[in-house]
Amino acid sequence: MRWFGGALAPYGTAPRPVGADALWQKPDAWTVDTVVRQVESEGGRRLAVFGPCGATNPELERLARSTDLREFDAAASAWSGSYALALDDGAGSFTLWADPAGSCPLYVAEVDGAPVWASSSLALASLLGSRPDAAWLAAHLAHPTACVPGRSAWTGVAQIPPGHRWTAPRDGAPFSVPYWRPSPSTWSEAVDRLRLDLADGVLIRVRGREVSSDLSGGLDSSTLAAYAAQCGPVLGVTFHPKGRESGGDVDHARTVARAFPSIRHRFMALGREHLPFTDLDALVLTDEPAPSAVTVAQLCHEFALLAEEGASVHLTGDGGDTLFMPPPVHLADLARSGRLVRLARDAQAWGRLYRSSPWPAVAAAWSAPDRLAGVALPKPWLTRQATALAESVISPETGVDGLGYADRHLLTEARYVGRTAATENQLAAAYGIEMHNPYTDARVLEAVMSVPASDRWSARRYKPLLTDAVMGLLPGQVVRRGSKGLFAVDHHHGLRANQANVLELADGHLADLGLVRPAVLRSLLRRAVLGVDVPWGLLEPLLGTELWLRASDTATERVRWEDRP
Repeated sequence: MRWFGGALAPYGTAPRPVGADALWQKPDAWTVDTVVRQVESEGGRRLAVFGPCGATNPELERLARSTDLREFDAAASAWSGSYALALDDGAGSFTLWADPAGSCPLYVAEVDGAPVWASSSLALASLLGSRPDAAWLAAHLAHPTACVPGRSAWTGVAQIPPGHRWTAPRDGAPFSVPYWRPSPSTWSEAVDRLRLDLADGVLIRVRGREVSSDLSGGLDSSTLAAYAAQCGPVLGVTFHPKGRESGGDVDHARTVARAFPSIRHRFMALGREHLPFTDLDALVLTDEPAPSAVTVAQLCHEFALLAEEGASVHLTGDGGDTLFMPPPVHLADLARSGRLVRLARDAQAWGRLYRSSPWPAVAAAWSAPDRLAGVALPKPWLTRQATALAESVISPETGVDGLGYADRHLLTEARYVGRTAATENQLAAAYGIEMHNPYTDARVLEAVMSVPASDRWSARRYKPLLTDAVMGLLPGQVVRRGSKGLFAVDHHHGLRANQANVLELADGHLADLGLVRPAVLRSLLRRAVLGVDVPWGLLEPLLGTELWLRASDTATERVRWEDRP
């Protein structure tokens, strides 16, 4: 597992992870197979940048000399990439900057009265001997993307909120304050900025490396593969059902590969052995439940293929749908600002798109915005205890004042994708693969949020902001496509093939914790076996959480620590 961290023990007696490379001492900092750049300046000031970052060495040297924290606040999202900043001011104060998009998460815990921090909550849980946090689990099941301040998936370990600066002063208790907010721009400025930040975000990750990229035929992965191909050779991986090597997504992927000679196209045929819910015991323990837990068989086969092909860096398009294809939550902002003509027009467009009445959307805009975001759907498999526990710890705050409903929703969803992408990267690391998700970069999120939410949404154009940004980069037929293939049928087939093992999950750890109603969950799963449409988007986090809890009980490989005199 790749991670980094440090300890602020007053007398240099802090524990240290076995096998870590020392970065500093007093206060201690270390890295484990992680990209880090460090700069020192007069007065004993030390600056470290963890993760891929587009800053030049002179820029970091100038920053390290600064004594104005506002300059560091700006720097925390000034460059392409996904990175965190750490500053030892040389006078006893230590500060961390958690990136605004949440894709480089930071966690803190207390050991013998001294703070210990890390990019992995599992690492800190291993140090503390922590068990999974039941309140966090309840919130995760009730509303997976919700903010749960002061907690993580492990008891005694707290996440530093994204976009916050955490400071351990020389005298006094550590505290965190928000430092980031998006700034507005015109549509054309946002398009130019998005184009540049995506290109730079890919460049700083792939330069001089053996690179692979998802190439599904969709707009998100095709964009990343194209930018990577402009930097050098890249292996493009396309999945397809066995026996179906043409049509739809596969044809679009071929079109992209033909347009870039530096793309070496590799097809991966998916059969019964790759179905969802297969080989569930292959999961390794991660910081929190991984979104791809139920599709781990396909994921592991892909990682094995990439390792066989010699890839060391892999790009995925995760996060693209969240940024560029939002639900119509902006209707709530239109209602509150009195833009009733636009509200009526967009609600009608939404109704035509889904062949339904626009009036429920209008009513929700006035009285129940959560329905527009799809977060108010019933979850009958949760117990009352789970619901009450979740409500007691969930916070609507994002750390950014003055945002409209749609922007708050986007920010919350994007930060969830960014944080959980880190767990997917931990799965990839088990195969020696360094996985990256440029759509979760702070600069990319800022570019999207710089334009009004009502402009980002469209019932007539597919991902309009991204489409405008990649015009001229990708073949026209790929840019103009309206959607991408769906794979819900694979879940039904996978569930049918692994029915006994999946039904066992209904009576597992979550039931023992009193968070789920096993009978209701079993009934729903049996209906899915028969082909009845079920809310997979809600069930997958639940089943993935059960699998994660099982792994937390059986995992033999956790982060090992040693005491230092």
